[in-house]
Amino acid sequence: MRHTKTILFLSAFVLLVSTARAQNGDWQAVRNLPPGTRISVRSHRVFGRDTCFFLHATDDHLVCERALHRRSRILIVLPIPSEVVHERSRVREVRVEHSEDANTLAGVGIGAGLGAALGAGLSNGAMTRGPGAILGSGIGALVGGTFISKFPIIHGKVIYRR
Repeated sequence: MRHTKTILFLSAFVLLVSTARAQNGDWQAVRNLPPGTRISVRSHRVFGRDTCFFLHATDDHLVCERALHRRSRILIVLPIPSEVVHERSRVREVRVEHSEDANTLAGVGIGAGLGAALGAGLSNGAMTRGPGAILGSGIGALVGGTFISKFPIIHGKVIYRR
C-alpha cells in the first residue's frame, strides 16, 4: 500500500513538472525552428497531439513530416501522406519535443521502478523479493521503454500557444 502511494505521487509529480514549464511564444519562434526538429502540434482538427518533424512554416501554415513515416518506412505503402499541413489559424499549441531516445530512457526508468516494486511486492514462497524485483524491473524496463517511446509522457517546451 505504501509503495502504491509513492508511485502515484511520483507519477503525478512528473506530469505536473512537465506542465509547469510551459511557456507562451509567438509564431516567429515556430518559423525559426531548424528543419528536422521533433515537434508536437495541437490543433482544432486533431484529438491530442500530432507528433512530427518540422519542415517549414509560413505566416499561414506549418508543414511537418509525420513521425511514423520517418521511423518506419513500412507506412509508405499505405495511402497516408507523409507531410502534414497545419493552418496557423487552427493551431492551438506547438511544442519542441524531446528525442525518442530521451523518451525511451524515461520509459525504461519508470518501467524498471514500477516492475521492481511489483515484482518484490507480489513475490510468493517460490520466489523471494530480490529475484522478483530483478525480474520485474527487467520486464518493466522493456515494456516501459517500448511504450513511452511511442506515446511520450514527458513533453518539451511550448514555443507557441494561442
